[in-house]
Amino acid sequence: MKLVAQPHQDKTKHLGQPNMKKTSLYIINLKKSLTPFFIITLLFVVPVSCNNKKKSGYMVLNGPFIQSVIETGELQAVNASTMTMPRINSIYGYNLKIVELAEHGKNVQKGDPVIRVDPSSVQKYIIEKRESLENEIASANILKAQILNNMQDLKAQLRNEQASFDIKRLQLDKSAFESEAIRKVIELEFRQAEIRLDRIKRNLELRPKLDSLDYRIQRIKVIQKENELKAAEETLNQLIVCSQLDGIFVIERNSRTGQTIKVGDEVYLGNIVARIPDIRTMKANGIILENDISKIKPSQNVIVRLDALPSVPFHGKINKVSRVCIEQDKKKVFLTEVLISETDLRLKPGMTVRCEYITYEGKDEIYVPTSCILEENKHFYLFIRKRGKIRKTEVTTGPSNNMYTIVSGELRPGQDLVLPENILTR
Repeated sequence: MKLVAQPHQDKTKHLGQPNMKKTSLYIINLKKSLTPFFIITLLFVVPVSCNNKKKSGYMVLNGPFIQSVIETGELQAVNASTMTMPRINSIYGYNLKIVELAEHGKNVQKGDPVIRVDPSSVQKYIIEKRESLENEIASANILKAQILNNMQDLKAQLRNEQASFDIKRLQLDKSAFESEAIRKVIELEFRQAEIRLDRIKRNLELRPKLDSLDYRIQRIKVIQKENELKAAEETLNQLIVCSQLDGIFVIERNSRTGQTIKVGDEVYLGNIVARIPDIRTMKANGIILENDISKIKPSQNVIVRLDALPSVPFHGKINKVSRVCIEQDKKKVFLTEVLISETDLRLKPGMTVRCEYITYEGKDEIYVPTSCILEENKHFYLFIRKRGKIRKTEVTTGPSNNMYTIVSGELRPGQDLVLPENILTR
């Protein structure tokens, strides 16, 4: 009996071939489906890997550019009312004592009393002048009475002399029958009486004029004393100094001691005691180093920033630049004056500021970080990264500030730069 195995084997063989073909087709289709996935994956992966390359962080920039010089300064008011010791006559003394003084930094109004000076020396002078005036008035009254008495005496003398003269004339008329010697005596007596009478008449004529002059002189003395007394009383009012405008009361330093003036200090007449600045118009007094003075000119723009408020800029222009270089803190500097355009109550005299003097201002410039520029034999170069390669490019430099320098050459904004030190260390 034969076993029939071949068909079975044939059947197995017949059935196995189609399965293998199906597997092969599935693998082929899977590869085809995976190909776009890998391509898409590569498209995303490649840029990411490119972006992950380390950049230098330096590039060619384009836009507004400012070159400036920054120095310190101090705020002052353009206009200020000066409060001085009263300019009074030195007969009251050369230096007077302050007995009242407004508080430093106080807001005062026009007409407010801010300084009071010790009035004792003036009051003493007034008392003396009143006594002197009373004496002169008394002397004038006495002189007037004496003039009246003198006139009455002269008139009485005139009457007496006139009577004596008349008697002598009668005697002279009767002497015609007397001897020559007696007649001569009577004639001489008559002549003497006539001389006395003429003298009295002249005195009576001239005396009022002389007495009038004496009385006028005495009246002038009285008027002089009255004027001195009146001036002293007016001076007493001048010892109270009032504010001439609204503002902040700023006390000055004593020229003798160097300290801030205070109550009880003796200050020379006419010396400045305080100022009341008009803070509506302010200026900044600054300096410029001698190395930078060639860049500074009047009317240049300046940005002023308070040390206490650095984020707020105030704009101004250079008003004055000194022509003489001076030494300040062991540096050679020129003094400047900057007028501030804005009116702001935050700007107060004495505040420290930083003045940024604009020496160059461009609206559309190409500039690079100054640290990216390499100088060789008076030529300037930049190292530009392009497509993974670094190219050395010569450029022409222009104005620069603390961080950037204007350049021109084969450049375009956005190009990546490499620091020269990184190239030289490779």
